[in-house]
Amino acid sequence: MTYNFLILSLFFLIPGAVIYILRRDLRHVIHVMALFSIPFAFTERFFYPSYWEPVFLFDLADKIGFGIEDLIFVAGLSAFTSTAYAFFFALGYSAIGELNLKTILYRGSSVMGAACLLIMITAFLNIDMIYGSFGIMLGIGCFIALLRKDLIIPGLTGGILSTLVYSALCLLLEFLLPGIFRVTWHTDRFLNVFILGIPLEELLYGFSSGVIATVFYPYVFSKNFRRRCKSSAE
Repeated sequence: MTYNFLILSLFFLIPGAVIYILRRDLRHVIHVMALFSIPFAFTERFFYPSYWEPVFLFDLADKIGFGIEDLIFVAGLSAFTSTAYAFFFALGYSAIGELNLKTILYRGSSVMGAACLLIMITAFLNIDMIYGSFGIMLGIGCFIALLRKDLIIPGLTGGILSTLVYSALCLLLEFLLPGIFRVTWHTDRFLNVFILGIPLEELLYGFSSGVIATVFYPYVFSKNFRRRCKSSAE
């Protein structure tokens, strides 16, 4: 199972790459979400080795607390979780009022700042970060939904779609590397519940990632979902 995390990370690039190729109008969303996701690659220190112990290139997780794989993983995850809803339902975005740079910066920094603060609180209280991550992502997602009730259905649907894609990628990994989840993940320290051979925590992570990623972009950039014209796919 050499470099198992690298293999998983590369798998996670595939759905986003497909969307990127087929939907030019969603490329900007993928670019933006990749940038916003990068800081969360540095949270690996809260998951490794307590939650799991994959193999990292150059043993970087032991040396600096995160690896190259983390950067690939969060970029790939953000690409498809942020666009799954729009892609599967053939939707685009339309602006709500005038685009205001000050508002974008305020909302973006507020969400990122809240996430960072909650991560620090979770770490300080010694809460397992895998569970803390669910609460942080779903909590911020629910708060955004309270401010933008039109994003409730997209958020929930995006969470479900992301879970399905996430599960398919995990099943592919299990097929190629049989037993990886029982060997690399410390499931005995957590719920130790598997669905189709995938730890329940991973499915919850996929869902909560889909919820927050789906609502983040339209909230920060004052957009709503709309039916797109055929030409907008080009």
